[in-house]
Amino acid sequence: MKHYDARAWVLYRKNRIDEDQRRKMEDHLAACDSCLQSYLAAGAEQDARLAELLLPPDFSTAVKEMISARKQQTYKKHRSRSLVNYAVAAAITLVLMSSGMFDLCARKLPGILAETGQISRAIEKTTHWDAGRLLENARTQFEKLRESKEE
Repeated sequence: MKHYDARAWVLYRKNRIDEDQRRKMEDHLAACDSCLQSYLAAGAEQDARLAELLLPPDFSTAVKEMISARKQQTYKKHRSRSLVNYAVAAAITLVLMSSGMFDLCARKLPGILAETGQISRAIEKTTHWDAGRLLENARTQFEKLRESKEE
């Protein structure tokens, strides 16, 4: 296998070789990692020289400053958004607590679930034990609680 040097890859990049030679070099480039590295290195040097001519000397510093400024803006937006979310959640909680909604749910929800059969389905989904036996135990306990309230 014939390997090509950096000079050959520079000529390839500048399109100064004939079409047959170009195809051979492309086929070789697809199969040879060392020549791929030479090709990339030849292009990197040329691209770096072109970049030096086109870009101002303080380009990297300006880009770093822009990135830093954007990060600070993003952090401030995220922080203020989080603060607003917490405030809204606290306000909703206070409204629900003052209206007695949590107490209502705590008192009424077990009865509603028992009437609709949702308790047995919830038990079947969350446990690996015999759901029928657990449901029977829960009903027994529920009946005992009812009887004690009635007395």
